[in-house]
Amino acid sequence: MDRNYYSVLGISPTATTQEVKAAYKRLAIKYHPDKNQGNVLAEEMFKQINTAYQTLANPNKRARYDLRLQYQRERQRVLRQQPVYQQDPRYSQTRHPAGVNERHYRTIKRENYRFSRKDWYITIAFVAGLFTFSLLLKLVMDHVTGEDKYKTALTYIADGKYSSAHRLLSDAIHFMPENADAYEARAMIELDVYENYPAALDDLNKVLKLRQSPSAQIYFMRGRSFQQMEQYQQAETDLTQALKLNKNLWSAYLARGEIRLFFLGKYEEAISDLTVYLKNTRPGSKDWVAALTYRGFGYSKRKDFYSAEQDYRMAFDVDKQNGRILYLLGRNEIEQFKSDSACAHFHQAYQLGYSAALFELRTNCPE
Repeated sequence: MDRNYYSVLGISPTATTQEVKAAYKRLAIKYHPDKNQGNVLAEEMFKQINTAYQTLANPNKRARYDLRLQYQRERQRVLRQQPVYQQDPRYSQTRHPAGVNERHYRTIKRENYRFSRKDWYITIAFVAGLFTFSLLLKLVMDHVTGEDKYKTALTYIADGKYSSAHRLLSDAIHFMPENADAYEARAMIELDVYENYPAALDDLNKVLKLRQSPSAQIYFMRGRSFQQMEQYQQAETDLTQALKLNKNLWSAYLARGEIRLFFLGKYEEAISDLTVYLKNTRPGSKDWVAALTYRGFGYSKRKDFYSAEQDYRMAFDVDKQNGRILYLLGRNEIEQFKSDSACAHFHQAYQLGYSAALFELRTNCPE
């Protein structure tokens, strides 16, 4: 990434959230389309600034983005350290000139030998024994090597060295193609770190084939992969299977509720899932705030504006820098014809950096 999100905002990779927001506001004002009408470069820059801010202002997205930057820097460092003969195709090994013995041929007298049947049996038995021994030795060595690489990969995962862990897990799978645990660990990295959802799905499908009784976690991970690949019906099926195997897998309720709410239009079932999640998780966490916001949106879809407002206000009490909540609260009030309070909330949302509120201000709150 020659021009990463940090360079787009003109900040250091160690910048705080407040510094990210300050840089975004400064650049958004400078490159806003209203101030640069007809300037294609400014419009493109404004889009890049918004994209960078949406990633860096979200701690989870920023963490995953930093991991991808680290992974690319490590790849570039490894490539720079390769010897020249490995990088330049002009360098290749050639055979040395033939020796004297090869250039001057001598006639070798051979005697005719005749193998007896017993000799043939001994030879075949020896070759078969040697082949069997070699095969067994290879199987044992492959197993030992695969186990060693798998265990080392787990320590790398614990230390956050995901690129090295991913490479070792691929090696372990090469030596032990029936190791379901290695596929599961690699799928976790592909899903949560690299965001390579098709690769994660392939690994999880292999786990399901190798294990007679797959865990709820496998179906949960596969459901999330299907969700990111926009296969929402299959995602709901897998998350439902995960909850059949473990009804206390609260994160699965949140994921299924989100899918049912935003992509399948099953508002009642979504509210039920989100309610279960909220009752069984610690209040105040980011996922808890998200679940409360989603449920409020579900209530608003059912025209239960009072319940929606209660959820939005509870969520905002925990996360007072969340412009999206204020935006949704304003939309909820527009539905109730409370334009004054709605406009106030749209204005606050925009001040907190939620750009979608600007459209509502222009549409519903003429000056």
